[in-house]
Amino acid sequence: MSRPLPEPPEAGVLNAVRFGTDTFRFLDGVQARYRDGVAIPIPGRPPLVVVTNPELVHEALAQPAAFRRVPAQAAAALIAEHGLVQSDGALWRQQRGIMNPAFDSRRVQAYANEVGRRVEALADDWRGRGTFETNVHRAMTQLTVRVASEILLGEDIGPDRAAQFHEWMQTAGEEFEFGLDSVAPDWLPDRISPEFREAAEGIRGLSEDIIERRRRLLAEGDDDMNLVTMLLRAADDPDVDYPPNQIRDEVATFLIAGHETTALSLTYTLALLSWHPESRDRVRAEAADALGSGSPTHDDLSALPYTQRVYREALRLYPPAWATFRRASQTVRLGEYRIPEGAAVVMPQWSIHRSDRYFDAPEAFDPDRWERRSPSDTPAYFPFSTGPHACVGRNFALSGATLTLARLVRDFDISIPENALDDLRVTPTLRPADGVPATIRAAD
Repeated sequence: MSRPLPEPPEAGVLNAVRFGTDTFRFLDGVQARYRDGVAIPIPGRPPLVVVTNPELVHEALAQPAAFRRVPAQAAAALIAEHGLVQSDGALWRQQRGIMNPAFDSRRVQAYANEVGRRVEALADDWRGRGTFETNVHRAMTQLTVRVASEILLGEDIGPDRAAQFHEWMQTAGEEFEFGLDSVAPDWLPDRISPEFREAAEGIRGLSEDIIERRRRLLAEGDDDMNLVTMLLRAADDPDVDYPPNQIRDEVATFLIAGHETTALSLTYTLALLSWHPESRDRVRAEAADALGSGSPTHDDLSALPYTQRVYREALRLYPPAWATFRRASQTVRLGEYRIPEGAAVVMPQWSIHRSDRYFDAPEAFDPDRWERRSPSDTPAYFPFSTGPHACVGRNFALSGATLTLARLVRDFDISIPENALDDLRVTPTLRPADGVPATIRAAD
């Protein structure tokens, strides 16, 4: 027999407000008090379920029919309603099947090599500027969005549009920030700011520009097998049924998803290395031995094991995807518990990654913990989510971020104030509220 998850003794509405307004403190408290999870009643809507046991997280995410993705809300749908990150069921299976070749090992290698070329150009620019101040999150966004657009979508959007894209993403972060709206009754209308509408229009317009250019090149005989080309060719298949604007939704989705979490995780890793000079020095020494005089390449990755551990540890402490969200499509058993139909289910990487039930000294930055244990054998570590809907670009992120860190840390001291991550914006991703300031100078 299954049983319901425990409910906290405090009034449900107070817990709902805490989740919406002080999210991480609320999640940390739930993680400490409840071994498996908690169900929080919310007036006017189904309960909020927080799963705190990673074994139950894996069990839930292995059942995509029972735990469905949350449909795009009105604001998010202005950018993309049915992209691979949002879709579910038959549409997701169709789109994943079409796009799978865009994420094979050859494309990972091409992505890593393109990252190497771009980060080499960035290093050349930094070297010519002496000691200077910058917003390192903006710099990482502009680096990663150009690589994602080039490798995944077949077009380098260039520095000006990359800078504009960063501004659009800042506006989107403000729009999607958690607050009381996050736990308001479902019947309340969404409020969408004019600034966000303008940003969404810009992202859609850029996506349409990329599609039209690829369409012209395809008609001229271009055979570059990027994601857009695959989608355009599949549109001619009578067995493929696209909803309206499906290709645009996919392009907009991968403009965002193809760069955002990597840019954020690079930003957080550089901050952690700034605050832990002994780890920075180990990355620098490893990179000096591993990298030659030219651009770093995919072939260099095997010689950068410590840098890879550093990046994995940063993903543990500051997971850009700080929680995985699902909705129970039916009353379903999870472990020994009964999850009611319609429940909003939150599976928080943030608090599970930082739980002392699963990690020794969980608040400490300790890259070598990943020498003592395997990430794939650690259920409590799931920065890229898990199950059928796990991040399809995981190997892109791991390879590109490792090369970026090695190349920049080898030649530069990147100093970031110790309070730079004190104010993080809780949106569907974990974003710096006002950028991350850094002082860049050549390494001694």
